[in-house]
Amino acid sequence: MASSTATVSPQAQTETIWLRLVQLSLALGVAGVVVFAAVGMLFTTISEGAFRYTADYWYTGAGLPIALAGIGVTLGVHKLQRGADGRLGTIGLWVNTLALTELFVQLLSSVVAGAELRWGPTYIVCSFLTFVGVALLAAGSWRTGLLPKWMLGAWPVLWILGTFAGTGPMALLLAVYLVVFGITLTRRIQARAV
Repeated sequence: MASSTATVSPQAQTETIWLRLVQLSLALGVAGVVVFAAVGMLFTTISEGAFRYTADYWYTGAGLPIALAGIGVTLGVHKLQRGADGRLGTIGLWVNTLALTELFVQLLSSVVAGAELRWGPTYIVCSFLTFVGVALLAAGSWRTGLLPKWMLGAWPVLWILGTFAGTGPMALLLAVYLVVFGITLTRRIQARAV
């Protein structure tokens, strides 16, 4: 009795790992932006200083999964393009990752301290740099065909308006976009594997 075993190429295994990272990151990001939007629209929060409400912790803490998701999505998309996004993609990945790492540390410090900590203009600068990083990655991705061009054009704008520079319902628009992004990317990677 002969047994048949299907072998999967190392490249297919690697793509599966990167795709799973993106999918997990997108799920984390959607959860974060939904909490961010809900708390921002439904509860009272402070605008600076010591936290006075439970919602202050939730509102600030929602940025933690968003930052991690942003790093995971950009890293996964960059790797799934196999270098075809060129220098723009690589630079975009690094700019975004460094800015999001700083924002993660700043937000985590604020949650631990129970107050909105301001480190000079770093929050504003790093929020803008996440936009720049995603825009550079999207520009590098333009010619790869991995994602539709409309999606690449919308990505940086929705990212900045739905996360660290946004308020209210814009985060919900980003959540919908992230779901569509994940479905589209998954289908395109699966089609590429056939």
